[in-house]
Amino acid sequence: MVVRRFNESDIDFDAIDADLAKLAPPKLSLKDVLDRLRERMLEQRARGVTVAQMHEVLKARGIEMGERSLKVFLDKGELPGRKAAKLVAQVGGGDSGTDAF
Repeated sequence: MVVRRFNESDIDFDAIDADLAKLAPPKLSLKDVLDRLRERMLEQRARGVTVAQMHEVLKARGIEMGERSLKVFLDKGELPGRKAAKLVAQVGGGDSGTDAF
């Protein structure tokens, strides 16, 4: 491995700092967020925590989705599509069509 050396006067640290400050962290999709939380939520569910309780925690942290969609995600590991979500709402009694995806 060759160690590269730089002249300090050749490096514009202020410009690099400014460019680094402009960088934004990557955006996560709802599925990405839920995938990262799924194992923990399933553990909580096994302990008796309800989907409604978990839904309220997510909602309080700015993760908006319908409670029924969360249940489907926990059961199947995937978010329901619009058509599937409509069917779940119709068969399950619905939640006034408030599921957000």
